[in-house]
Amino acid sequence: MQEIGLAVQLDELVREHPDFEVLCSPSLYLYRFRYVPNGMTERQNEPEVRTLLDRLNHEIVVALQRRGLTLVNIIVGGRVAIEMSICSRRFLANEVDAVFERIARCGRLLNKTLSINHETTVVMEVNLC
Repeated sequence: MQEIGLAVQLDELVREHPDFEVLCSPSLYLYRFRYVPNGMTERQNEPEVRTLLDRLNHEIVVALQRRGLTLVNIIVGGRVAIEMSICSRRFLANEVDAVFERIARCGRLLNKTLSINHETTVVMEVNLC
């Protein structure tokens, strides 16, 4: 089935990117992962880093939902994560790459904004992502 091929493609993108964490093996329609900037990987169990990572993952989903992407925040192991539905009627192989790049870009931009203790607003999030 094409869907599992798209999920495997997304899994490879997540595994190869230094700012993401794999949370599950690819399934037929759903894939779960987290944005964890490379410099925070070793510190992600520290309470303030954990809070920041949960907020980053939540804000990535909210910002991209406002732009029309169908992403969902879920809790995996007590942490906020991103869930992406992959269905052949909605995604083609090149679209998976493009959507993942949008998620990565949004994560980088929100991380810069949130890490320097600025509050984001809806307008800022939409313009960032």
